[in-house]
Amino acid sequence: MTLPFVIERLPSVDSTQSEARRRLEAGRAPQQLVLVADEQSAGRGRRGHTWHAHARTSLMFTAVLAPPELERPARFLLLVAVAAARALEQCGAPDISIKWPNDLFVGDRKLGGLIAEQLRGPQGPALLLGVGINLSAPASALPAEIARRATHAGLSPGFATRDRVLRQVLTELGSLLKALGTPTEPAWQLDFRRRSWLDGRDVEILSAGERFAARVASVSAEGDLLLSDGRLLRGEHVESVQLIARSE
Repeated sequence: MTLPFVIERLPSVDSTQSEARRRLEAGRAPQQLVLVADEQSAGRGRRGHTWHAHARTSLMFTAVLAPPELERPARFLLLVAVAAARALEQCGAPDISIKWPNDLFVGDRKLGGLIAEQLRGPQGPALLLGVGINLSAPASALPAEIARRATHAGLSPGFATRDRVLRQVLTELGSLLKALGTPTEPAWQLDFRRRSWLDGRDVEILSAGERFAARVASVSAEGDLLLSDGRLLRGEHVESVQLIARSE
């Protein structure tokens, strides 16, 4: 399948997200450009977090997209997470769960994350979608503070695997974006609900400057949290959700 993206490989970069931003601001980042890095020195995650990755064992890329016509931007990361989960499984990874709003999990451990930023450059508005996935690096290769909650997709190391997963993610994403507003759109929403990792878990939430404990009943396809007490928190207003360990 011919993908409607121009893929550029960067042997080394601080962050594909930062490089895409620089190019966008300079008018050198056309829509459908994908920057994929062999190595990153300062990978970025959501809300300023750092993403640690290794050259032959991780997929790290940023795609420059036209902002999708979504009434709720919080939906977009859920849609992308479904695309990435499907792609990984098609490439041989185990069942992938999605921890709202932007993490990919196997079991109770994280193997990937997503970041989306909407910016305006000289050529108009664009959405920068960053993806980082640990394809094969063992926990022992990661910093100690990350290793205890990290895992990998169990795929073979090497750039051939990385490129295969990249193309599959872009294929899935293109199909889901094309289905927006059509009768087939609810399929990805059902897929997300099946994969939702937070459902039924006790968490600590930071929202609108307030920190409190709650139990998540479900996550809506709009990207909102429905709590067990009936409260609905809009996804755009929730800053963080952390799991509260249950005592045995």
